[in-house]
Amino acid sequence: MNLAQVFCFGALVALGMARAAVAGPPFVTDDPVPTDYRNWEIYTGLQYENDGSGNTAASLPFAEFNYGALPNVQVSASFELNDLDHGGAPLDGYGGTEFGIKTRFVQETSDRPQISFYPSVTIPEVAGQHAVPFLPLWMQKSWGPWSAFGGGGVYLNSSPGMRNSTFAGAALERSISAGTTVGAELYHQSSDTIGGSDTTAFNVGMIAQVGQLHAILFSVGRAFQGGDTFSAYASYEFALGPRSGR
Repeated sequence: MNLAQVFCFGALVALGMARAAVAGPPFVTDDPVPTDYRNWEIYTGLQYENDGSGNTAASLPFAEFNYGALPNVQVSASFELNDLDHGGAPLDGYGGTEFGIKTRFVQETSDRPQISFYPSVTIPEVAGQHAVPFLPLWMQKSWGPWSAFGGGGVYLNSSPGMRNSTFAGAALERSISAGTTVGAELYHQSSDTIGGSDTTAFNVGMIAQVGQLHAILFSVGRAFQGGDTFSAYASYEFALGPRSGR
């Protein structure tokens, strides 16, 4: 099955499921808002990175499924194919799987943010590498058309040559119409390899609502510490279930 066929299959599966991170998406920094109860958020698209020295990494396609299993509880799974290019030698292969559960345990009020715990585990595609848990807390506070969200956590990586690392990020979004927002984020991640460099980067992005149940998401950004990596993200969201809206 080629990449085009895989993409079409993922889209058909998503359309056949009933209502929907990132996410979060299109940012690296996540938010604490779980998918609505008995609703689905389904994303499919691409992620791309170029480190400025001839090495690129792309995930085309990826698929992310978020489901509101209980009020204030979201279960998630994401899958990706990797198309890697190291010095002009492309390599196609499976890019790994991630599973997580987001639980919002503090509701937002006029004077306090909402807070969620969102543990996840990434199962790598490389033989000999261990699964990597991620243990973050996310917070969000909104006022008028503005929302600020962010937080961070620790990655527990015991694979050979790897080490535990931390992530911290913050994002600011503004609603410009119903379901459509623009925003920016700043994040920092410590190195997950022994002797590696930390990364600090920014992204700007947009979520554009398309009708009641669908949206287009994209972001672009660049690292300014730990390399000169350019990154891009684009996805299509299917929001399906008994209730619509974001």
